[in-house]
Amino acid sequence: MEVSVRRIPTSAVVLAIAAVVAAPCRGVLAQDGVHRVTMAAALESFASSSLELRIARADAEAAIGTARQYRTYANPDFSLVHESLGSANGGYRETIAGVAQRVEWPGRTAARSGVAMHAIGGASARFRADSVRLAFQVREAYVAAWLAEERERTTREAEAVIRLVAEAARERLEVGDISLYEARRFELELVQAEREVAEAALEARSVRRTLAVLISPEGGVDEAGPAEAIAGLPPVVTHASALAALSRRPDLEAAARDLDAARARSNVAMTAWLPDPTLGLGYKDQTDGFSGAALSVALPVPVFDRGTGRRYGAAAQETAAAHRLDLARRLAEIDLIAAADRYTATRAQLEATGEDPSDDADFLLRTARTLYAEGEMSQLELLDAAAVFRDARIATLSLRGAAWIAYYDLLRAMARAPGEES
Repeated sequence: MEVSVRRIPTSAVVLAIAAVVAAPCRGVLAQDGVHRVTMAAALESFASSSLELRIARADAEAAIGTARQYRTYANPDFSLVHESLGSANGGYRETIAGVAQRVEWPGRTAARSGVAMHAIGGASARFRADSVRLAFQVREAYVAAWLAEERERTTREAEAVIRLVAEAARERLEVGDISLYEARRFELELVQAEREVAEAALEARSVRRTLAVLISPEGGVDEAGPAEAIAGLPPVVTHASALAALSRRPDLEAAARDLDAARARSNVAMTAWLPDPTLGLGYKDQTDGFSGAALSVALPVPVFDRGTGRRYGAAAQETAAAHRLDLARRLAEIDLIAAADRYTATRAQLEATGEDPSDDADFLLRTARTLYAEGEMSQLELLDAAAVFRDARIATLSLRGAAWIAYYDLLRAMARAPGEES
């Protein structure tokens, strides 16, 4: 049995396709509540507004303040004693004014200063490490927002084509050109496409909110989206240059400073058996006319507390700090190697796809639309072309996003802050 196929007029098809394709583009450009920023502007806003960065800075300043307090010298003690005694035979008065100062042995003072100096250096290095890590999160969120919006745009474009096919199938069903089964299949394809569009839109809003929290956490911006596309290939970074950055990682510097501080604390504890003397200087005045200087020396006798536990604990802390440095160095090396391998692999895959692999998918869909409008392609073939376009374009865009995220992750592993890429 020969079945005749009723086609929609070519001009109507072309106008309908142009309308549904243009509609998503207008929606992207006019999204309400989306604050558009460039990558540079996002990083600048992050540097000035990020709450996580402020917390990291406050933690570093707190550690620095504690370290500075550790090296302060003991305060002097001022005392004033007045005794007034009386009896039937007369009275007696004695007044003593004096100042007492605990004097620390020179080696202990130098060791405490070393503890403070190394602790301050470690806190500063940890803040730099936090800054690099948080900057990567901003870059990752920016690329993720771009990718989510491109995925939403792609699914909307594919859904528009599927909707056109489904609407044409309804008209053909009314005149008996196709079976109910075929019409229902197109309807189910449209339902699936609409669900994918809804999921892509939700994902895009979610990642835009994540970016907004990173760059504008105090409110005012609910969603932040990229103002520029992620295009091209990331720069080449060799394994040798990546591994050469190992010594510049601030987390290793912080671990090394912690070890130096632990050694200095151990030196302080080693002198705990020798107590610090307290020297006093005063002036004494009596009723009988005698007056003059009063000198005193107080020296604790280490009978019960000889600092044994303190020395034992300091030695254990020094050992732990040495192990932490070894572990941090090994983990940093693995982190660098893994980041370099991941970036090399993803960049090679992206480079192998050509200059702009998404152009092939766009060309495929444009060709399919033209052939369908001219009556040289069936509805089922156009449906397949839309699915191939959607899957191929999302795959190529995902590869590009993965390559750039891998590049930014490698910069993080190399401890390169924004502006230090070259």
